[in-house]
Amino acid sequence: MRFFRYSDPKFQIFIVGMICFCCPGMYNALSGIGGQGQSSTEAATNAGTALAVTFTVCSLIGAPVYNIFGHRVLIPAALTYVLYVGSFLSSSYGFTIAAGAILGIGAGFLWTAQAGIMMSYPSEKEKGKAFAIFWMVFNLGATLGAAIPLGNDWKDAKVSVKLSTYIAFMVIMAVGSLLTLALLPPTKVIRADGSQVSLHKYSNWKREAWEVLKLFKDWRMLILIPLFAGSNWFYTYQFNVYNGPGFLTLRARSLNNLLYWLFQIIGAGLFGWLLDFNKLGSRKTRALIGNAFTLIVAVCLWSGCIKIQQRFTRESVKAVGYVGVDVYDSSYPGIAILYALFGFLDAIYQGYAYWLMGTMTNDTERAARYGGFYKTIQNAFVAVCNQLEANQVAYMTQLGVVFALNAVGLILSFVVAWTVPDVTVETVDNLTDGHAVGTMVGGQIENIDDAGQKDGSINERVSEKAEA
Repeated sequence: MRFFRYSDPKFQIFIVGMICFCCPGMYNALSGIGGQGQSSTEAATNAGTALAVTFTVCSLIGAPVYNIFGHRVLIPAALTYVLYVGSFLSSSYGFTIAAGAILGIGAGFLWTAQAGIMMSYPSEKEKGKAFAIFWMVFNLGATLGAAIPLGNDWKDAKVSVKLSTYIAFMVIMAVGSLLTLALLPPTKVIRADGSQVSLHKYSNWKREAWEVLKLFKDWRMLILIPLFAGSNWFYTYQFNVYNGPGFLTLRARSLNNLLYWLFQIIGAGLFGWLLDFNKLGSRKTRALIGNAFTLIVAVCLWSGCIKIQQRFTRESVKAVGYVGVDVYDSSYPGIAILYALFGFLDAIYQGYAYWLMGTMTNDTERAARYGGFYKTIQNAFVAVCNQLEANQVAYMTQLGVVFALNAVGLILSFVVAWTVPDVTVETVDNLTDGHAVGTMVGGQIENIDDAGQKDGSINERVSEKAEA
């Protein structure tokens, strides 16, 4: 009996997780310290805005690029993370902002490819587990990355990290860019039932432009815009306000950062298992349960955050004589627990968004487009959010906005959850077998012109898949 198969979708998703472990994972670890480890959030905030703008544009074109050129786009995309961290070794403010903009290009391509792979490679009954594998490995990178500044700076109560911290991040990111060479083309990835994850020829720009435009006519994508918008909005508040320079010492921020990413791992593992647990009922039932659970957790945590936010303002932390909360202070444990649970919330929020989109398609091309649309909306709103902080909007106002956006997004997503089918049936084209179009049932192609010759109708195939 074979326990390992290189072409197994789960192993390929694991490799993608390792790439993100090294690149976005390390980026997240640095971001989570607040201000990218700097004593001021100004450079990081404006670089973050530049990143969000280019990330938005390149996420939208990321799916066409991935569908035309394949997984090879991940190599240059991963290298942009090295450049960005390296910019903090320079004293040039402009270079940091430019590196942020370049990172947005690479991140747009990387995350669109990641979404297409994670949502389309696994079978329908394993999409929650696939998210769990990816998100746990990815955030293990952030967790270990968070341990670097924590270890380097534990004895100091200062506000910026050491030079060696940035160099360590750059080395790990460079290794991640090399890991992209280990990925197989989609046509060579085979599921356990023997089906290929992709039967597409490489696409073309004309076809991709039309397919991307069609996303803006898909009512499910449109109604999920508030959910997508809120999925990264909270990072600016969590990283640069709650865990930012001023309210807490660097030591406290670094420990918070470690706990945040550790609880991401816990949240992804538990929630991925929950979404695939068929004893809870049909996929529609699990979609509704997952939606309700995420909404309840979000409301509880943001409500608790209001109490802590009442303790400080932008002005109070800058007052002469103010001393940031440190790990040895009596008020720190409550602050740390809530911040750790923010990591748990992020994992289940992102996991639910990916899983819900995964119930809409099993097609690699369409999944990449859905993922690109998700990241486009996500980062368009991050650009707005970053400017709230850059323009020094009151902390409590920022908290109120993110609370409202998360609540509205998770309420509206119930509409899409209500439509989730037990088995996804969709029409696909641009096939390698010469057929102009085919019907995909639960991830397997049923060619339209052969449908009458196959055993049973499409409806019977749907029933078989639902019972499997």
